[in-house]
Amino acid sequence: MITIRRYSTVDHDHVWRVHLLVISEAGVEPTHQHYHDIFHIEEQYLQSGGDFLVGTGARGQVIAMGGVKRLDDERAEIKRLRIHPEHQRKGYGRLMLDRLEERAKELGFSRITLDALHNQHGAHALFKSNGYEEIGPAVVDGFNVILFEKSLM
Repeated sequence: MITIRRYSTVDHDHVWRVHLLVISEAGVEPTHQHYHDIFHIEEQYLQSGGDFLVGTGARGQVIAMGGVKRLDDERAEIKRLRIHPEHQRKGYGRLMLDRLEERAKELGFSRITLDALHNQHGAHALFKSNGYEEIGPAVVDGFNVILFEKSLM
């Protein structure tokens, strides 16, 4: 079981570690500049009308994470949804996604978008089973991704 709560600055190193583990499994270079927002969670998420959540395990360690990033008054994007590789396939991804969607609604957003690398088939299946529509492929910062969108109304 995990406990989901708001990110705190004391979580930074643990969030970065989970992020590195997940992206290395996806075959992404960990030094890519696309991930600058993880070093500025307070500014990029908390202070700009969004939120960032972490899921902690039984011993309090961060094993899951994800953010709601404000795009405009109506739309937000779920970013950095990550589950520690040792804790995947236990339903934690769905729990985090559900909580991030709830948080987006609480913040007043009516539409949510997200993306996943083209080779992250498990993520694609999770998003589709959670009501997201695939809106097409794209290239974001040099990465081939699939874009998804969902109405929160």
